[in-house]
Amino acid sequence: MRKLCLDLGTKTCGFAISDSLGIIATGLENYYFPENKFNFVIEKVKDYLFNSEYKNQIDTIVLGYPVRMDLSKSARTIIIEQFYDKLTKEITLPIVYQDERQTTKNAEEILIQAGFSRKRRKTKKDSLAAQLILEDFLRRQ
Repeated sequence: MRKLCLDLGTKTCGFAISDSLGIIATGLENYYFPENKFNFVIEKVKDYLFNSEYKNQIDTIVLGYPVRMDLSKSARTIIIEQFYDKLTKEITLPIVYQDERQTTKNAEEILIQAGFSRKRRKTKKDSLAAQLILEDFLRRQ
């Protein structure tokens, strides 16, 4: 079964998905939504679960969990925990946190090394960060 990963920001959410064997992670999209309107993201997750080519293939949601380098919580961590609470009321699948420290920075570095323009990096960064989060999760399984 596949894993769907989210890298949630205040206005964008990067999505990534694993292959059916849970070995390879692939970035799907950078989803843009009105600032802090996380219900749009929940509806997008439902769309992946119930209306996409991945219908009935996803068994776990992996949610990027932003903690500081010293593992303390930030304001962003609290927002993710509140989103988790909302998502668990809407989705019955297991939802697991995955440490996302440095993934956005790493995604940006990868895109710079690949020669992406600043404008094009903006359209790819979040889905690549979600892919990196999901790769970490899959490695730990």
